[in-house]
Amino acid sequence: MKSSRYIKLIAFLALLLAASPMVQAQKEDLERAVAAYNSGDYAKAVSLWEPHARQGNREAQYAMGVAFYEGKGVSQDLDQAIEWFGKAADSGHPTAMFNLGVAYWEGRGVKQNFSRAVDWWERAAELGDITSQYNLGLAYYLGKGAERDISKARDWLSRSAEQQHADAKRVLGIIDKNNLAVKNDQPATPAKPKASVDTRSETAQPEPSSSEKTAVPTASGETVNTSFTAAHVQSGHLTVRAQPNLSAPATRKLRQGSPVKIIRYGGSWAQLELPSPTRVWVFGKYVAGAPNGRITANRVRVRTHPTTGADSSVVLHLDKGAAVTVHAQSGDWKQISAGHLLQNWAQQSGLALQKPATQDWLDTFNALANPGQTSRSNPVSTPTEVVVAPFKTAWVTTDNAPVVGRPDAGAPVVSLLDKGITVKVIGSKNGWIMIKSPMGLDVWVYGKFVKESGGRAHINDNRVRIRSLPSTGPDSDVLGLLDKGTEVEVISRKGDWSRLRVLNSVAGWIKQDQLTTPGAITPDWQKRWDVIRSEATR
Repeated sequence: MKSSRYIKLIAFLALLLAASPMVQAQKEDLERAVAAYNSGDYAKAVSLWEPHARQGNREAQYAMGVAFYEGKGVSQDLDQAIEWFGKAADSGHPTAMFNLGVAYWEGRGVKQNFSRAVDWWERAAELGDITSQYNLGLAYYLGKGAERDISKARDWLSRSAEQQHADAKRVLGIIDKNNLAVKNDQPATPAKPKASVDTRSETAQPEPSSSEKTAVPTASGETVNTSFTAAHVQSGHLTVRAQPNLSAPATRKLRQGSPVKIIRYGGSWAQLELPSPTRVWVFGKYVAGAPNGRITANRVRVRTHPTTGADSSVVLHLDKGAAVTVHAQSGDWKQISAGHLLQNWAQQSGLALQKPATQDWLDTFNALANPGQTSRSNPVSTPTEVVVAPFKTAWVTTDNAPVVGRPDAGAPVVSLLDKGITVKVIGSKNGWIMIKSPMGLDVWVYGKFVKESGGRAHINDNRVRIRSLPSTGPDSDVLGLLDKGTEVEVISRKGDWSRLRVLNSVAGWIKQDQLTTPGAITPDWQKRWDVIRSEATR
């Protein structure tokens, strides 16, 4: 059975430039690079792409990967190509993710690893990459890099076929006839790395696939789809930065419970949409108009504080004509927000996903985005901090109440809760309540991803799957993901698997009749929650 395994070297960027939020200087450089590449002046194209790639532009990073892969404008170097594809993939570039999957599948530039290949194809497939959907479906059919699962194979192949992938249609037809003549131990030949030159937009995002959409229960029980991942800050104060790295300037902090929308991922980072805009500072003479203003010069520095001192970092440059909102003035400085021109990034380990997103969560987010229209949220204490409680509360009413990984009586039990335990209620479905426990839940992770040292343990890789059983079989539910550095408690081991107690990153389901009616936070509930959580973290 033949699958696609050609590295996609997508023709970069004509569309990429239309609707781009990049500053004009960067936009002009990328336009010149495209023109140079298409005219055969590869050295010039590389010289224009490289500085932007090193500054974190994902399309320029992808372009550098293409240049090194093809040896155009630089000496051909597979290791360099893989490195640049990795940077682009960590910034959310689906084609780069596909290419890394091929590299791991074939062991080119990296040690061969089928499961890592499947992980990269899964990320790209969820972003709508057609060939990744096809390869992922074939991997599930062959049982290479993932547990053999005909249902998942058919699902991913169908998504690819719906987008007119000819091989996906053909394989589906063969599966339906139940005569797919491929043995499980025969190597698949996934789609080769994509190496064609495209003229699509570097900033255009694919339409959300069905796997990206989050079902949001409404008050009437109906659902709506959202093209983002709902989440909230899970503990402490979460630092938001202008770029997805720890050296990037911090632009604000969010308190525990703050609702956020995740709009894309980059490695261990998530790009967020926040209910209130991030406010920054510009020297006042470069802004005309208020509250709807325009920048009046090119390369105007945007800073974290109204000063040029060492404590004020430059987070962005704006060019003439850029639209901003003016919020306040301090001396010669104006406080502004710049919409999508200023990105908000945070580490995934500081976020807890809301799956499914609840109507309460949506109401809270919208209330913060439109203050004064509702009184459900707590007041905003400062322009950079919000205080909300995007959950309801309840008490367990029976002894040994089972918590499962999905709303199904046949699902594996991940924990038992005693009567009187307090829980956070974050969703509901068909008589089941989705909860978080103050002492966390007991889950399984493949042992090689857990590093233990001096009585402590943490996760040693990104996007590590949390499971309800110590296997990758169809009965073992994937309950979430853990990122590198997440602290965990090892409870027991079974074969190659470790049973962990995870406090913040996983939720479970409990029957509705084993809880009190969900309601608002009360002093008694908060006191009990704090006591149990304190005992769990000793």
